Amino acid sequence: MTRGLRQWIAVIVVCAVTPGCLLNSVQSITRGPRTKPDTAHAIVVIGIGLNVVWPYSEFQLTLAEYSVQKQSITGSCFHYNRIVATRPSIPAKVTYLAFEVPANVYVYLNGPNLPLAPSPIGHAFTAPSGATVYFGDYVFIGNKTVEFRRDINAARAGARELLPRGAVLELAESTTAPRAHMFICTP
Repeated sequence: MTRGLRQWIAVIVVCAVTPGCLLNSVQSITRGPRTKPDTAHAIVVIGIGLNVVWPYSEFQLTLAEYSVQKQSITGSCFHYNRIVATRPSIPAKVTYLAFEVPANVYVYLNGPNLPLAPSPIGHAFTAPSGATVYFGDYVFIGNKTVEFRRDINAARAGARELLPRGAVLELAESTTAPRAHMFICTP
């Protein structure tokens, strides 16, 4: 067996037995892109903050792409689109992050350590094609609870350098996402 063939077999075996989600079409934006998103994508801005210390090294929250038709998280073990926002675990004011995402609905994933405080909105939003939208701010308030807030003016000011020149940040439309079922990947 040639070395090249052995390498290909190794890659296939690793991909076949590695649980988790290897590919993600969501891209973090660290500086303003030159153009607005195309018709298949949107730019999403979220705020993340901590009022109190999070007991782990990093505070992370996830919003996953959601299929309204299937009433479940989209993706598979090899391709799973999600917005992952991470901050150091020390208290800090809201920081705004921007992401280029496939246009669709995105849902907040409640974890056992990060339930979203009761709120009529904050769980699911639409990221329309070609749009630049603000979902809201997710703030850890202690007692294993995340509070949802919205301040479009603060988001516009805080995310200005991350957005394409001339883009207008608008509030994303809130939607419902009943029974957001996750898929399970196992080797």
